[in-house]
Amino acid sequence: MLARSYELDLKNYFRLTVLARSKSADKQLAAQAHDLLFRTRCRLENSIHASITSSLVSGKERLDAVFDGSFFGFSKKQGTSLRLPLTTCLPTKLCAGGCYAHDVLDASPAAVVRGAINGWIAARYENGDDIERKEILGRLVPQVKRAVRAARDELKHLVQGFSRRAFIRFSHVGEIVHTPIFANDLARMVQEISDHEVDCVVYTRHKRANELDPELWILNFTLDPSSKDRRSWIPANSRIVYSAFGGQTSQIAEINFLEHHRNGHLKQIGDGVICPATQPDAKDRTCDGNLCNKCFVKPHVE
Repeated sequence: MLARSYELDLKNYFRLTVLARSKSADKQLAAQAHDLLFRTRCRLENSIHASITSSLVSGKERLDAVFDGSFFGFSKKQGTSLRLPLTTCLPTKLCAGGCYAHDVLDASPAAVVRGAINGWIAARYENGDDIERKEILGRLVPQVKRAVRAARDELKHLVQGFSRRAFIRFSHVGEIVHTPIFANDLARMVQEISDHEVDCVVYTRHKRANELDPELWILNFTLDPSSKDRRSWIPANSRIVYSAFGGQTSQIAEINFLEHHRNGHLKQIGDGVICPATQPDAKDRTCDGNLCNKCFVKPHVE
């Protein structure tokens, strides 16, 4: 229903992302489109959020509707993961338009709507009373059970000789840290349902990262060339990773992600360890395909 109601707006946003990433379009026009990506996506997500809240159905019917579908996502590249709206983000100058949320499938109508719905659920829980939180947690149980099964199933397809723990990647789009009470309670549910066999991994740029329970999370705090002033936000128990926009890498990070979009991958400028899946000559763009587990283990804290 939401996808149909916002069909034109969703298609126009997607067209904007194509123009912004285009290598053949007028450069000035593409740059203008790039600058509009984040605010356009957020306005669209906010409108969807408001439509859910203002719908004239009962509370039960509203929850039936938002949980009619998969709360988590499942893909070869991201694995078992959760997407949230970009309205939860505190974007840097570079990541607002450079985020891969604006790339291909992550910019598709279904992905935008799913993220907005999940954001509504997270906000409802964060601001709800005990009764409302209990109702939402109950509806999340089958969703988490499915995600736990999927995370475990991924281990069956690993290359022989490579091993890792099962994990769920949280908010590969958006910021679950924006709603830390919901984040911690959801991670606790994952731990309990999986008998502590499935880890909760999060990438974040958010100032509320310190509110995540370090016993429940593997934390990757992301910096970029325009956000080095956020180092004071980094929790002591987290790993520093780096979005190498423009190819600019950093030695302060344990892992650098070279900027990569559908039309190409930038070469490294500077020093620092590069994520193998983002190397320009990588044949496989997945973590498992590169036999890499660096982001998904507890960081070493001295």
